[in-house]
Amino acid sequence: MDLPIRGYRFDDFRLETTKRRLVGPRGDAIPLSGRAYDVLVQLVEHRDRVVGKEELLQWVWPQTIVEDNNLNQAITAVRRALGDTRGAPRFIVTIAGRGYQFVCDVSPLVEQPVESPALAPSPAPGREIDSVAVTAGEVDANVPGGLEDTRKNTSVPRRAVLATIAVAAAATGATLWWNRAKQAPGRPRSIAILPFKPLLADARNPAMELGVTELLTNRLGRLPGIVVLPLSSVMRFAAVDSDPLDAGRQLHVDAVVDGRVYMQDDRVRITARLLAVEGSSLWANAYTQPAGELLAVQDSLATELASALTSELSDETRSGVVAHETSDVEAWQLYANGRYQIERRDAASLRRAAGFFDSALARDPRFALASAGLSDAHTLTAVFGIEPPVQAFAQARRAALRAMELDPRLPPAHVALGHVVTQYDLDLPGGRRHYQQALRLQPEFARAMGQMALNLIQAGDLAGANDAIREARALEPASLAFIALSGWVTYFTRAYGDAERQLSQLVEAAPDAALPRQFLARVLLAKHEGVRVVRLLEGRNDPAPPTFSNLARAYAQIGDANSAKAEVARVEALASQGYGVGFDLALIHLELGDRPRALDALERGMSDHSQMQGYLNVEPALDPLHGEARFRALVRRLALA
Repeated sequence: MDLPIRGYRFDDFRLETTKRRLVGPRGDAIPLSGRAYDVLVQLVEHRDRVVGKEELLQWVWPQTIVEDNNLNQAITAVRRALGDTRGAPRFIVTIAGRGYQFVCDVSPLVEQPVESPALAPSPAPGREIDSVAVTAGEVDANVPGGLEDTRKNTSVPRRAVLATIAVAAAATGATLWWNRAKQAPGRPRSIAILPFKPLLADARNPAMELGVTELLTNRLGRLPGIVVLPLSSVMRFAAVDSDPLDAGRQLHVDAVVDGRVYMQDDRVRITARLLAVEGSSLWANAYTQPAGELLAVQDSLATELASALTSELSDETRSGVVAHETSDVEAWQLYANGRYQIERRDAASLRRAAGFFDSALARDPRFALASAGLSDAHTLTAVFGIEPPVQAFAQARRAALRAMELDPRLPPAHVALGHVVTQYDLDLPGGRRHYQQALRLQPEFARAMGQMALNLIQAGDLAGANDAIREARALEPASLAFIALSGWVTYFTRAYGDAERQLSQLVEAAPDAALPRQFLARVLLAKHEGVRVVRLLEGRNDPAPPTFSNLARAYAQIGDANSAKAEVARVEALASQGYGVGFDLALIHLELGDRPRALDALERGMSDHSQMQGYLNVEPALDPLHGEARFRALVRRLALA
């Protein structure tokens, strides 16, 4: 019987089609956008002939009209990933006027047969289980891993349940078993809590899985001297078949926590192991308890993991590890869903996030972390131009102050309030003090460093901003937002070529992300490449800072005054709904050559809470106004001089 193909090997590369990834010679996954990956697969699978451009366009962009340039960019991205060149190709040859051919020798990767595991003993003497019903509260369908409404019952045959549990944990029905592996000589200094997965692939309980992951991330993040990556960095490894060691290598950490969670007959089973990325097992444990004891189980899990990570666990540290942000299991699950939605950074997700946090607080009004998350969600809807700033920031401030009242030593509460003070009050020193306090409480808090970078840009401290975003990226190398912010900082240094390179690669890798696309548009406008900006944004002008002026300025640069004025009318219509638009209108009027109206709009931006107003003194597009007395007066009002 022919074994199924799961990918291809060529040279020192593996193209794993079941996991949709390209693996390099050192075993690390090489980033490729979805389109570039699809182009590579088509070329490899049809390597016996020249593949025409039209064929590739139809295969990779079905039912979509695109230009040849899209294909050219995808081919360039593939060549860059493989270290290939058009002039001296090892993998992809360009056949002039016809298309491309993959010319390297290829061998298939096939699935290996797996012997059926032996069955584990029954969970308790004299008790037979014919099926397992998995139930949980409603969660959002956009959380990764194919989430759906987990209130549906999923019945699984007894043999499959017991066999899977035997492989994963060899669990019996006892309340607890554990098995510590031999401790490695060196303790990890950086770890990633990978998304917990189900014991059975077709019996997911996403609310439980995400809740356990988020709780452990927060608990272990309190350990001194240990860097714990946040949920946003690890969620791309939520697939059931993801390799934990490969994930650790991609995340550049010393160790990973790989876990499974399962609900059965109102009992919860959790297994976890701490793995050094180089391959050794540092710790392992498994638990079975009534579902109502979930938080107690997580206390034990967090404490034992902390002991495995630190040589001595002081009473103070132990107390921090088991401190409960909430005693309500469902509130935790709702919070975890909200935190994930925030990281998606689009309008629908931010609104969903606010809904999750509100629901968590309805269950536990003293849940400070959920209140800080609610503040973040409302702030971002204003910053991204999704909601008018006056109403959004009023809600954000209330939630941040409530979080501070509940727990004045909670770092996310300080970051939430700092964001409000920076963006709405335009009080840069005040916002900075909150970020500094968050970093004193949690020195390796990447989100605080990212917000600090934005604050320092507005204050004109570009060197400090660059240092802050570099530290944030070191802690969260996979964060799209931090990579984009790095290019944003570079833009303000006027190194437009470097900024374009950084942001173009990110747009290629994440074509649906609005933030890098809008940042790249700003860079191209500084280079007076309006035609490229129109191509970049027409039909894709999604909300993100800075959004309101980019397309209008591009029209002005290419001499399309009518389209530019139509954009001005659109922005003015937003003003009538309460949005802050003065800063953006100033940039448009300046591009159209109207300095007096540009200055009028900047003065208007002081009162309408334009979200970019804090960048007044550093925005390159405003350089022509620096000699104007009215402009200098605005700089003094913002205490930026």
